[in-house]
Amino acid sequence: MAIHEVTAEDVLQRCARCDSGNRLSLDSLEVGVARREDVDDGLVQLPPCPACRSTEFLIRAAESEPAHPAPGSFGHLHRLLVGHVHAELVQRGRLHTVLKPKGGGAGKVVVRPLSQEARERWFPRGLRIAVPPDEQPRAPGESSQ
Repeated sequence: MAIHEVTAEDVLQRCARCDSGNRLSLDSLEVGVARREDVDDGLVQLPPCPACRSTEFLIRAAESEPAHPAPGSFGHLHRLLVGHVHAELVQRGRLHTVLKPKGGGAGKVVVRPLSQEARERWFPRGLRIAVPPDEQPRAPGESSQ
């Protein structure tokens, strides 16, 4: 489910199951996933992978989540991009119907957009991340030794 790039129009996502790269239009995504009678505003469901039909989710970091233990790592940068995508979707009004404000009032979804300082520090060449060789995902069943 890794996000590798975010542009003004789309997201480049790598499928965790088949490793195919998929460009997803931001206009095709929405914040909020219904579970029974509740809608989780921290989730973004991605469309099924065109290659393997796997369905994945982006999970925004909780407000109370501590700072990432490895600043600058793929995991840290991915967390920042997921938060950015979530905030961008909320700003565009791309919300599950239950989350849309009634009567034009203030929205109830918490967002944490990427600050200019974070952009300059962690993404000086644009909102993209590469997977370093030592952080490449292992094939299922592959030993770490």
